[in-house]
Amino acid sequence: MPQQMPLRTLLAEISALTLHVQQLSRMAGEASALIENSQMPAPIDPALLEKQRHEAEAEADQRAQWVELEEAILRIFDETFGPRTDTLERQMSMSLIAEIGPAAFVQKVLWGEEISDIALTIALERMLPALELLVEAHPRAFLRQANSVLGRFKSN
Repeated sequence: MPQQMPLRTLLAEISALTLHVQQLSRMAGEASALIENSQMPAPIDPALLEKQRHEAEAEADQRAQWVELEEAILRIFDETFGPRTDTLERQMSMSLIAEIGPAAFVQKVLWGEEISDIALTIALERMLPALELLVEAHPRAFLRQANSVLGRFKSN
C-alpha cells in the first residue's frame, strides 16, 4: 500500500500545481492575443506539414524520373541516329521534350492522333521499337493517365 502524504505536503503540492496551471493559462492567453493581433504566426498544423513533405517528396521523385527518362531518350537518339545533335529530328524533339516533358513526348510519338503527332512519329520511325521498350521499362511514367482511369473503373 502506498505511503500516505502528510496533509500539509499534499496541500503544498496542490498549491504548486495550481500556480503552474495559472501560469500556463496566462501564457496561452498571451499567445492567443499575439496570434489574433498578427504579431505571431498561428501554429502550423502537423498534418499540413506532413502533406507538404509528402508533396515535396513526390515532386522530387517526379523530377528524378523526368531526368532519367530524358537521359534514356537521349541515349535512344544516339543509338538510332548517331551522336549528331544538329539534326532536324533531334532539335525538334528536344524542344518538344523541354516544352511538354519526356513522358508526354513519348506518348505523343507512340500514340498521338494529331497531324503533327503523326508527322513526328514518321520522322522518328526508327526510334519506335526503343521507345516501346522504354514504355515497358517505365509503365507508371507513361501510363499514368490510363492507370487513373482504370482505377476509377475499378472503384465503380
